[in-house]
Amino acid sequence: VCSEMVSAKGIYYNQDKTLSLMRSTENERPLSIQLFGSDPVSIADAAKVVESLNVASIIDLNFGCSVKKVVKQGAGVALMKNPELTRQILTAIRKATSLPLTIKIRSGWDPSGQQALEIGRLAEDCGVDAIAVHPRTATQGFRGKADWSIITAVKRALTIPVIGNGDVITPEHALQMLAQTGCDGVM
Repeated sequence: VCSEMVSAKGIYYNQDKTLSLMRSTENERPLSIQLFGSDPVSIADAAKVVESLNVASIIDLNFGCSVKKVVKQGAGVALMKNPELTRQILTAIRKATSLPLTIKIRSGWDPSGQQALEIGRLAEDCGVDAIAVHPRTATQGFRGKADWSIITAVKRALTIPVIGNGDVITPEHALQMLAQTGCDGVM
């Protein structure tokens, strides 16, 4: 089970409402806590808190959310425009926790997929354990067709597991994505 997005700043400031988003039951395990934020210090601290709570098996960092209030904070897909900040954040999290670390990205801000490749390589260099790719641009949101060729390109460029995402409605779509892209899993 993957949690809804949890604000790293909310964890950092010990906000009850934010902390309640991480509550789970045994039958929801293994659990991935999905964090979002843009400050390396608060995200690293949040990762430490998540690990100390002993509920999560994975920490996932969101690089895909294109909702305005998240992007305005420099978080979600906005991080794909800032590789240096991305490196700082991933390095800080990797130092803060031994839990497996995954990220979810989009194709980027333009349809070329070059930002996905750049962030994917950077993530692998920083010790990220797996990456999920939603191959729509930041401006597409959930409209239009997902470009599975970007998943293929990211998979070919990386050695870490790549999880495909986008336009998977049926089990047959999942099998088609696996066969077409070579990805390691489907979300």
